[in-house]
Amino acid sequence: MTEAKQRRTQRERVDESSRRLAAAAIELIVEKGYANTTAKDIGLRAGYSRAMVAERFGSKEALMDAVLNEYETRIDIGVAADASGFDRAIAPVEAVCQFVAEDPTFLRAMFIINFEAVHDTGTLRDRIRQWLMGLRETIADGIRAGMVDGSITVEVDADDFSREILTTGIGYCYWWVVLPDQIDFPSTLFRWRERITESLVPQR
Repeated sequence: MTEAKQRRTQRERVDESSRRLAAAAIELIVEKGYANTTAKDIGLRAGYSRAMVAERFGSKEALMDAVLNEYETRIDIGVAADASGFDRAIAPVEAVCQFVAEDPTFLRAMFIINFEAVHDTGTLRDRIRQWLMGLRETIADGIRAGMVDGSITVEVDADDFSREILTTGIGYCYWWVVLPDQIDFPSTLFRWRERITESLVPQR
């Protein structure tokens, strides 16, 4: 193999540095929170200069926007066109359960950002609010579809139940962030999913 073939392309170098910066940001947010994590910290943790975040993304906020996009994509998983209403409603819950099994550090960092966004005066809080509202509507739409196709009991109020699902899930997430040694988060999520199933699936 020639030296030219061994040498990485510019795109490969950019992709690698972007991944390393994102990974560094996630680690630092878990360690000391979003507000206390600076672009300088991220660049140095990733093994680059303090200005690397600005060079690659323009700002810490732009880097976090990219990270949040990945997080949201992993929660907003698609379902098959012929999926039942129940499968559509439960999909975000299934996604969180899979997420914590595959990448708990990333997921924990995203929860920290979500909770810190309460005090944000910029666009972060609005972005997260809009995403949560959209997620609730996705669940509610699935519940309504399930009541039509028979996969969900007709005795459920879609709007109320979708709000309850998210509220309960957010509570577990907050407990995990604040008191991680007091909760077995994966097992708690599994039981949460089972209770949702018992409440939604018609009794035979």
